[in-house]
Amino acid sequence: MLTNNEIKLINSLQRKKERQNNGLFIVEGIKMVEELTQSNFTVRKVFSTVEMEGFKQLSLITENQLSKISQFSTPNQVLAIVEIPSKPVIDYNQSSLILEDINNPGNLGTIIRTADWFGINQIICSNGSTDCYSPKVVSSTMGSIFRSKIHYTNLEEFLSVSKLTSYGAFLKGKFLSEINLSKNCNIILGSESHGISSGLEKIIDQKITIEGITEAESLNLSIAAGIFCNHYFQSNR
Repeated sequence: MLTNNEIKLINSLQRKKERQNNGLFIVEGIKMVEELTQSNFTVRKVFSTVEMEGFKQLSLITENQLSKISQFSTPNQVLAIVEIPSKPVIDYNQSSLILEDINNPGNLGTIIRTADWFGINQIICSNGSTDCYSPKVVSSTMGSIFRSKIHYTNLEEFLSVSKLTSYGAFLKGKFLSEINLSKNCNIILGSESHGISSGLEKIIDQKITIEGITEAESLNLSIAAGIFCNHYFQSNR
């Protein structure tokens, strides 16, 4: 059963303010919801058009009811309301992927998924970056958000405390192919439109860039993140 109050609550969770006020976010899709059972996230309730095992708070609903709460034009059988976890403690001695003002939800979700693939599970976002619990970001992570520690903080303060070598992605810098990234380091990426800010640039240890062979202006941010994460993995395997 799906009540009008539940419909109102779920639809309100599309907005960051309501997610923060309620301490809840939405997860959709059978694969994504099944991954929740392997995580430490607390599931408040699951709405499904099919039987699912492992959830106490399960409500079977019709496809028509699911369409009223789904964030997708083609609903994917299952939707869960999940509690936003308490803020994890930042580990300043752990390798981190640092993201400054990443505003595209698809890019952020893909970057979280890519970092998880290459074993980087601490991601430090600037306070101006998009919310990692927005439906589009969560969907783009394909479950990696349940395994990642994502922090929002002042990046200049973070780098001033962290003693790890910091590598920043710039259009002009030392070619990535010419260096081995330290096992414990910080990799910093800026937004596609503005890059890394001048404030962060001043405190970065090494500027690095991805060598190309054409006159293309730049790489998509999530593609660039994948290349950096893979190079980090190859440097330390």
